[in-house]
Amino acid sequence: MRIWLLAFVLACSDKSADTHESSETGFSGPDWSILADEVGEGVLLSAYSAGEELLAVGGALGGSGPGVLARWDGARLCTETLVEDAALWWIHGPSETEWYAVGERGTVVHVVDGVFSREDVNTSYTLYGVWADEDGVWVVGGDVAAGSGRVWQRTEDGWETVLETTDGVIFKVWKHWVVGDSVAWFRLEDGSFEERPPSERLLTVRGGSEEHVWAVGGSTSSAVLEWSEGAWASLDTSGLSAPLNGIWTDLGQHVWVAGMIGTQAYSDDGGESWTIPDFPLTPHHFHAVWKHQDDVLFLGGNLMSAAGPWFGTIGRWGTNSEAVVATTCPSRR
Repeated sequence: MRIWLLAFVLACSDKSADTHESSETGFSGPDWSILADEVGEGVLLSAYSAGEELLAVGGALGGSGPGVLARWDGARLCTETLVEDAALWWIHGPSETEWYAVGERGTVVHVVDGVFSREDVNTSYTLYGVWADEDGVWVVGGDVAAGSGRVWQRTEDGWETVLETTDGVIFKVWKHWVVGDSVAWFRLEDGSFEERPPSERLLTVRGGSEEHVWAVGGSTSSAVLEWSEGAWASLDTSGLSAPLNGIWTDLGQHVWVAGMIGTQAYSDDGGESWTIPDFPLTPHHFHAVWKHQDDVLFLGGNLMSAAGPWFGTIGRWGTNSEAVVATTCPSRR
């Protein structure tokens, strides 16, 4: 681990941290920083913007929970236990007041106007991703050891399986796309899925449009793939040594990526080059990245711990580099 980290530091050392010195304030920014470390009782695995508040979910990865929720309003960070029995892997919703969080053993938490309910899928699989919009709700997951994956859609009668595979686990869903361990499909208008196989193990997908998306992953090193003009293309990842777990982008926005051994980076030129910190700001691992208001936040923690105790780490790119200490959220139920 120390040799890998040293190599990663050396690979990053020739890149600019993209700081801009202000002669009036003396503050150098926007810049990279760690917002908070050793947060709560679990790693933080994903985030979602509920208005001015950022919500991040995660948990202890030992298989017995808890599943945690972190709340950040730009000034205060607090954590709470959302479920007792399972870690939560992903969060998404159709609006600022409604969202879903999914996780181990088919766990589904549905929140509407602050009211929490369980809508679990009847499966032993871990649910790694969820997407919810005005057209419906889809959850994805699988069994890593068995190499099997599945996609469910929420219906009036419960959760219906709409895609099943033994070719690889399905890790994430974004709009009509689902990606996983060297697998990818696109959901057509009639509800069927068209296979669009990638050349890499993919962890997360996101794009500016459904026919122009980015996906990240890798098994032993970083991989960034772009789907454009009906095909996948592998992009240069110089400076991104470690495997990647998360990506965030949108139409006309930079491409932000997060990964192992504190990887934080963005590209403002379509993936031709990457801007990264001068050196990794943490030895912990980032699992997701999310743009919230004027900041970009990186969610992770000690993901590779063998037995815990697990905790969260939050990195940041923004004009404020002051770290905060997390507190316990006031009871909402």
